[in-house]
Amino acid sequence: MTEPRIRTPALRACAILMLLACLACSRGPQPHAPSTSASEADAAAVAPAAQFDARLSVANNGGRIRYDGQVGDEAARHAILAALERAYGRERIDGRLGLDPRAKPPGWLDGLPAFLAGFDLPGAAVVFAGRRIELGGRAAPAERAALLERAQRLYPGYAYAGLFEGAGAEPAAAAGLAPGADAAELVAALNRVPVRFEPGSARIDSASLDLLSRAAGALQARPEARLEIVGPYEATGLPEDDRALSQQRAEAIKVQLIVNGAHPAALVTRPGDAGTAQARFRLAGG
Repeated sequence: MTEPRIRTPALRACAILMLLACLACSRGPQPHAPSTSASEADAAAVAPAAQFDARLSVANNGGRIRYDGQVGDEAARHAILAALERAYGRERIDGRLGLDPRAKPPGWLDGLPAFLAGFDLPGAAVVFAGRRIELGGRAAPAERAALLERAQRLYPGYAYAGLFEGAGAEPAAAAGLAPGADAAELVAALNRVPVRFEPGSARIDSASLDLLSRAAGALQARPEARLEIVGPYEATGLPEDDRALSQQRAEAIKVQLIVNGAHPAALVTRPGDAGTAQARFRLAGG
């Protein structure tokens, strides 16, 4: 059966928004300690203990900049908005920055204006959280390497995740994923290296983003190839839920490939079963 034609740019734009990092913070109600004095209670109310990392995500959706995050005070919020406006102009940015006094001071704030000055790649997204910076979405190898160099210069000692992993290098896992590889080599390479997911989730682990970015480049060079993606199955004793999660994981891989340039019509998905411990790939029939 011939698949319906899909408006690739629109789907990629939606897919980019789906890739915004969602770093959950556990902020449940705190247990009440026995009262000691009114002055101590007042001090605690004025200066609550920092409990989680401030976070900022910035995504370039076809030239429009979408931001989201949470910081601890109005001064940090104002500084972030000023950096965004200086880098992109007020008319290009849109989003929301929440305030929560329990957020730690963002150590990445001082270097943010200089980083954003070099971050204007349609389809790319970056997340700052604590001492970790994750690059997601779509970025060519040379662009990834340049951004990694900028991040290392501005934020020495930070963890660089997502598409930063493998930037400027040719990992062994990339064998068979070069644009000149034939379809069979591509499938074999994808089946050699597991696409990792967060436990119980359809969120792709950032360590697997480089692999899928390279795979999308290889697929672009082989427009005749159609790839079937079988989602990894995580058995919990609830077969219907497990099958649904497996399908969601297959779809997440498809979205990541589309964001990085693969054509939607070249990709089909299906859920795995109890024997599918990791994502599997094969050439689909024409």
